[in-house]
Amino acid sequence: MSEKLPLYYQVYKGIHSRIKAGEYKEGDKIPSERKLCEQFGVSRITVREALDRLEKDHVIKREHGKGSFVLGSQYTQFLNELYSFKDEIEKNGDEASTKMLSIKLIPSTTFLQEKMNLKPYQYVYELKRLRLSNDVPLIYEVSYLPMRFCEGLEQFDFNRVSLYETLNRHYGLQITNACENLTASKLSKEHAKLLNGVVDDSCMFIERFSYVDEDLIEFTQSIASGHKYKYTVQLM
Repeated sequence: MSEKLPLYYQVYKGIHSRIKAGEYKEGDKIPSERKLCEQFGVSRITVREALDRLEKDHVIKREHGKGSFVLGSQYTQFLNELYSFKDEIEKNGDEASTKMLSIKLIPSTTFLQEKMNLKPYQYVYELKRLRLSNDVPLIYEVSYLPMRFCEGLEQFDFNRVSLYETLNRHYGLQITNACENLTASKLSKEHAKLLNGVVDDSCMFIERFSYVDEDLIEFTQSIASGHKYKYTVQLM
């Protein structure tokens, strides 16, 4: 091994190169610490330092008693303009898809009345979806849309069609502006199962308010995997 770079960094680069070359794919378990020591001819302390660096860089995820696993691609979402999940994923050359979990008409709760400025007698559609890249779940979304703007929304198959395109094409609703609130959080048991994660893994909790002029058309709560999706604000 080269003497110019610290040993731990040489191990880090070696493992990273194998992942980029496809020797270890997303979800694969990489060799144990003992095997890595043998492969690179270094101490266990050096290997652990390299694995620590790989974990900090979100290249691998280490699970106590199970080993280290490849995390795969991480996606960056810029927040300086309206954006499309599908477009962002496809920029990386990956395949974006949506899995609709349910859609139903429900009476507005006190919580939704406060968030969406609704009356107690008004109904909303509740749409639950998973957003995936290469069939790997990245984001769990629950969207609420006032029925008065989009009656009959339950007839559409959101596995195949875009919500915003449907609102535009069938209801004449073109989103003009939106606001998002982001909060760092940890995965619950329910969300860890949906996102193939681990309870208490880092995640981002996002609230999105989408408008057509002054009318609130959509309120969405999302849970985004902290290892695979990051948000960036560009300052001018």
